[in-house]
Amino acid sequence: MTQFKAMLIDAYRELNSRKLFWVVLAISTMVMLGYASMGFDETGISYFFGIWHVDNDQIREGSPIARMLYRSIFSTFIVGIWLAWAAVILALISTTTIFPDFIAGGAIDLVLSKPISRLRLFFTKYLLSLLFVLLQVAIFCIGVFLCMGWRTGEWNWLIFAAIPLITLFYSYLYSFNVFIGVWTRSALTALLLTLLLWFSTFGINMAELTIVQIQVGTQLSLEDAVDDRDRFVASLNRIEDTEDNARERAGLQGQISHKEQAAAESKELLEDLDPWMKRIQAVKYVFPKTGETVGLLERWLKRDTDVSFSDIMSNNVTMNEEGDLIPARNTRDRQAESRTIEFYESRSMWYVIGTSLIFEFVMLGLAAFIFVRRDY
Repeated sequence: MTQFKAMLIDAYRELNSRKLFWVVLAISTMVMLGYASMGFDETGISYFFGIWHVDNDQIREGSPIARMLYRSIFSTFIVGIWLAWAAVILALISTTTIFPDFIAGGAIDLVLSKPISRLRLFFTKYLLSLLFVLLQVAIFCIGVFLCMGWRTGEWNWLIFAAIPLITLFYSYLYSFNVFIGVWTRSALTALLLTLLLWFSTFGINMAELTIVQIQVGTQLSLEDAVDDRDRFVASLNRIEDTEDNARERAGLQGQISHKEQAAAESKELLEDLDPWMKRIQAVKYVFPKTGETVGLLERWLKRDTDVSFSDIMSNNVTMNEEGDLIPARNTRDRQAESRTIEFYESRSMWYVIGTSLIFEFVMLGLAAFIFVRRDY
């Protein structure tokens, strides 16, 4: 316990000595203040602590749409862009030197002279290195929790789910960073290859998303073609087969043939896309699910409504008799968006986090093996 406490204090001093830790914390504070500057009153929404005001009958103080909007800005923009991208890149830059410097600068000789196993030393050092992200996200979430309670009266404890999710997300990348750092002893190589891994997962995710969107659009076209065909068939059956109706019946039969051809083409395209989808999913299985891990927070925060952030921005929101928010129009684009969201939400939390942790454990296992066996 004394050894762990000493290493904890050492990790804190190391973080404290890194100017980038305080730079990121300062930027996080600015982002938090920007979020806090957005408020609501009886007539609409205000920005920059009341400097700019926009009248709106729906987005105002006490309205469910205002609460939904405030939550969506946190989960979609603040978490999705700042915490999951900018802050993580800065964290990688700050922590990528920890293991290479530790094993190359002579510091490890002093530590190994103490009665502590190399394996315990490795994992303790790794866990303490995650303090950079954990502390940053924890402080940020406390501020957002207070802002949301102040602005909307909603004290949503699910906000603090961002702490383990962002830390997990970062740990996937950092495990690979540690493996490369221990293997090559080069912080620059570890950083560059980690960013390459991250962008590779992003590319795989975008390829999957593109195919999913094509599949969803094609499936909607198939359903429309089948519905139109059935409607034309019903109309054809209602018209008597007489010489006077021959032209009308011929037109309907032509429409039926056209819709059947369109349905067949859609089915063929779906069959062609299926093997590509399986290949991408097989590749994706072994990679960490960075985006989907962060996406779990947005999934949890909007569980009480089917309204999405895009619905609010496009003013596609209304309220039913029970007082629940619902989309005002179920347009083709919204149907496609809804089905795409359903596709990703069908993947359980255990799949998203579990397969990612397998990747992390493999990376840590390889790094620990090199760390333990290397002759310093």
